[in-house]
Amino acid sequence: MFVFAALLAVTFAVVPIDLKSETLTGKDLVDYVNSAQSDFITEHVDVSEEFMKSRGMNVKYAAPHSDEIRSTEVNNVLPFIPPSFDSRTRWSNCTSIKMIRDQAQCGSCWAFSTAEVISDRICIATKGTQQPTISPTDILACCGRSCGDGCEGGYPIQAFRWWNSRGVVTGGDFRGSGCRPYPFAPCNSYKCPEEKTPTCSLSCQFGYSTAYAKDKRFGVSAYAVARNVAAIQTEIMTNGPVVGAFTMYEDMYKYKSGVYRHTAGRLLGGHAIKIIGWGTQNGIPYWLISNSWGADWGENGFLKMRRGVNECGIESAVVAGMPKV
Repeated sequence: MFVFAALLAVTFAVVPIDLKSETLTGKDLVDYVNSAQSDFITEHVDVSEEFMKSRGMNVKYAAPHSDEIRSTEVNNVLPFIPPSFDSRTRWSNCTSIKMIRDQAQCGSCWAFSTAEVISDRICIATKGTQQPTISPTDILACCGRSCGDGCEGGYPIQAFRWWNSRGVVTGGDFRGSGCRPYPFAPCNSYKCPEEKTPTCSLSCQFGYSTAYAKDKRFGVSAYAVARNVAAIQTEIMTNGPVVGAFTMYEDMYKYKSGVYRHTAGRLLGGHAIKIIGWGTQNGIPYWLISNSWGADWGENGFLKMRRGVNECGIESAVVAGMPKV
């Protein structure tokens, strides 16, 4: 497996990006990317750079947290790893794995991806008997400086640690169900305002029958996954989806379909997502990723990103945790 991964990295070596194409934007960028390669397709979206950046986070949060202790790193590898895997199929009774959520114009991807993985893993660990929709709002608003900077970004590993110590309540998307649903409405127009971090509230929405303290769900662990493909695959197959973070460029924002690899365009910041599986398309290995920009983006809300070469750092900051059940 490790020999294969090494050969894979050589076969799909990173192609240097020339300085001119790094500055391309808008329709010029889309036209260039679609003509320069055939692995994926981009489409023009008429939005400002500020709008695109508002859906990512500060790039520093895409790197592993500075106090992430490697002794807690999980480096298990199964003897056989299949060529493809999809958590939606493996745990088909868990509705949360299939959900595509919408973070709106707030860099809350780190809170969304963590809340999504927590939801999935509670369902998996309880064999579908418990299927809460965990609130990204509770993490975003209440974790504070220990996690990061709210709508400017945060560290998923710290969000998992906060879940362990403080617990997280339930909550769907805008005007949704649960204790603390998301306060921001989806919006795909460049006229949408950038949202500000909501205040921490220790009470549930009006009409919700369970008290805030009683609605809390807790975790028992938070850990990094070793920075190799086989370890990440093993973790997903064994325990469920994981959170990954990477550097985000404009060509990724304008992704429509196929297997993404950074080809051109400006740096927009960092981004955190949920990895639910892997596969191969047209001979290119990829990670199957659930994004939090709504189902109108990408492949019905999903992204395929090149696997095995640490594309944009995707294999460098994978984290997860286990629920208390």
